Amino acid sequence: MEIKAIIFDLDGTLINSIEDIADANNRMLEEFAYPVHPLKDYVGWIGNGARTLVEASLPPEKRNRDTLHYLKVYEEFYRENISVKTKLYPNIAKVLDLISEYDIPMAINTNKPQHLTECVVKHYLSNWCFNSVIGHSNHFPHKPNPKGALHFAKQINCPPKNVLFVGDSLVDMQTANAAGMIPLGVSWGYGQPSVGAYGVNMIDQPEELLNYINVKIQI
Repeated sequence: MEIKAIIFDLDGTLINSIEDIADANNRMLEEFAYPVHPLKDYVGWIGNGARTLVEASLPPEKRNRDTLHYLKVYEEFYRENISVKTKLYPNIAKVLDLISEYDIPMAINTNKPQHLTECVVKHYLSNWCFNSVIGHSNHFPHKPNPKGALHFAKQINCPPKNVLFVGDSLVDMQTANAAGMIPLGVSWGYGQPSVGAYGVNMIDQPEELLNYINVKIQI
């Protein structure tokens, strides 16, 4: 199947952001004198949206209608320190350069809130043109709902079957299938081993992505 466009997940696929996310949320917990959590816990919680992550981190008796208040505090701390430890994964920049040279349309579809997604993309990914940058909002529900992915396909007038959906989580693979797109899992993010167990093609290095789009490897 010819690949004519690519959708990327963000956290765990293009950027390694888990430490900044964990630090911001632990700072929120400290603000309310709640127990904090080790990084490995956040690896298990990331991928289903900020509210789910915040709720999972709270003491059980606090996981109620007040979650939105905690979420707001977390987002304030995260926005203030969104680029302290976060970085692009190795070779992601070179891969994005090559994809751009071939004029292959690209999009980002993440469960991170839209306003925080825009902050991250502006800081780390402004060197590349993404036709759509879609985070969670009132317009686009959380993945695996395929609405955001299908919006991008419609925007560029591309059949979903010709879109490659690249991500590190089971949610990404489910989104690709729901949208009728081609799922491709990455092993360097936070979703292993569940993605590999889902039975999709996997890559271990970003440059392997180029084999799927007939781009000559120059890395």
